[in-house]
Amino acid sequence: MPRLCETQRAFAEAVTEGWPQAVVTMIAPEASALRSVALYRRLIRNNYVQVLKITYPVLHRFVGEQYFGIVARGYIRRHPSTSGDLFTYGRHLSVFLHELQVSSLLVELARLEWACHEIHQAADSTPVSQEHIQAIASVDSSRVTVRFHEATRLLSFPIPVHRVWLALQPDAPADKVVDLPLPEEETSVVVTRVCGKVQVTPLAKPDYLMLEALSQGADLASVEWIAIESDLEFDFQRLWATVLNLSLISGFSVKETS
Repeated sequence: MPRLCETQRAFAEAVTEGWPQAVVTMIAPEASALRSVALYRRLIRNNYVQVLKITYPVLHRFVGEQYFGIVARGYIRRHPSTSGDLFTYGRHLSVFLHELQVSSLLVELARLEWACHEIHQAADSTPVSQEHIQAIASVDSSRVTVRFHEATRLLSFPIPVHRVWLALQPDAPADKVVDLPLPEEETSVVVTRVCGKVQVTPLAKPDYLMLEALSQGADLASVEWIAIESDLEFDFQRLWATVLNLSLISGFSVKETS
C-alpha cells in the first residue's frame, strides 16, 4: 500500500501536470476515478486562472481572454501553488513572461500590477500628522530617518508602462488613447492606496532617487545633501509636499545621540 505522501504527490502531479494514471492506480483503478481526477484538475486549473485574472485585471484586459488563458495555464504548470493563501499566488508572472520572451510591455505591466495587488492587500497605517512633522523639524536632520507606509511601492521601468495601466482603468475616459509601441524611456512611479483605491503616480527621476534613498534608510541630512549635489536648484520642500500629499510615510525614527 503506498504511503500517504506518495499518494499526495501523485495527486498533485495529476492536478498540475495532467498525469492522473499513477494516483488513479493507487486509489481506485477504474474509469470513473480517472474521469473524477480529470474533472477535479479542470476545476482547480480554472480556479487558478480566475485568480490570475483578478490579480492582473489590466493585463487581462490588454491581451484579451484567449491569450491570457494560454499564458495563465502555462504559468500554472510552471508555478503550481504552494500555499493555501490565494492572495500570494501569481507573484512570478512577470518572470514567467520574461522567460517566454514576450513584449517588454507585458513583462513590465505584470510587474506594475503585482505591486498594485500587494498595495491593495497591505495593512493600514496612520499617515504622519502635521504636528509630528513640526516636532521633527527641530531635530538634527542627520538623526532622522523615515518610515514608509506599508501601502507604498517605488518602481522604475524602462518604458512608461503606467500610461497603459491608467488608460485601462474602469473609470478611465473612453477616449483616452495610448500610442504604441511605448518609447524606451526610463520611468519612475510610486504606487499608493488612498481611501481604499490603488493609485499609480509618475515621479520625476530626482524625486524617485530621493524617495528611494529615504526608503533604504538614509537620514534626512544625507538625502538633502544628495539632492543639492545632484541639482543645486532641487526643491526639497516641493518633494516633501509630494510625500505628504500622497501619504507615503507613517512616521519618523530619531537616532539617539551618543
